[in-house]
Amino acid sequence: MKSIDSPKSLASWLHFLGFSLKSKQFQCQKINCITVLFSFLYFFSLCPLSGEGNSPPDSPLLDSEQILFITAKPGETTGFLNFYTLNEGEWVSVLEKIPVRLGRSGLISGEKKREGDGHTPLGIFPIQRIVGKQKRQIRNLEYNEIRKNSHWSDSPSSKNYNQLIKHREKGAVSLWDSEIYELFVVIEHNTKPAVPGFGSMIFLHPWNDNKPTSGCVGVELKWLEELVNQLDGNKFPFLVIVET
Repeated sequence: MKSIDSPKSLASWLHFLGFSLKSKQFQCQKINCITVLFSFLYFFSLCPLSGEGNSPPDSPLLDSEQILFITAKPGETTGFLNFYTLNEGEWVSVLEKIPVRLGRSGLISGEKKREGDGHTPLGIFPIQRIVGKQKRQIRNLEYNEIRKNSHWSDSPSSKNYNQLIKHREKGAVSLWDSEIYELFVVIEHNTKPAVPGFGSMIFLHPWNDNKPTSGCVGVELKWLEELVNQLDGNKFPFLVIVET
């Protein structure tokens, strides 16, 4: 990551990334703007520079008006959740520094994630699907209500690998029998398409145990409920998992 050591260099980075200090993206009067700026710049600055005259990098986050950050230190199995939404031209904090549990093996880059390794994958993921056991009004996002025969396949040999299925299948996990599937956001790792063995069932789900997950992100149900109530598919929400 390039260091940003002056207002001039900060403005240069923002201009390169397609932002304006006068644009709605950075009218951050209601929260600590530095937090948001750092988060945006951290990810966008990972884009390679090939020389002067480059056009702004093509990042999906440029159009997002809701961003959920999961952050943790390397090797740690605990981290924090921060959620921001753009409201009437201002970035507003919805949730800040909510404790989360990560996989027992910590974080790993998404391309290195493998089935059963206990890692939570790093990456930038569109928030598109929510799954739960109750009837819910979800704003402009796909919602699947869990039934008694709802399963998710984590068997690399299955043609339904890393997919939600509505029937029993050998090697598939029942979503009906566990509290951790009461409500969850699908983290779209290895989903479209699902490559056998590269990791499955990566969710943001309820977690009350004082121990790591198997690779998901676990958070208290009350915070997950608040998050889901605020999400709006028309704001192109993204989930970003990063080491700090």
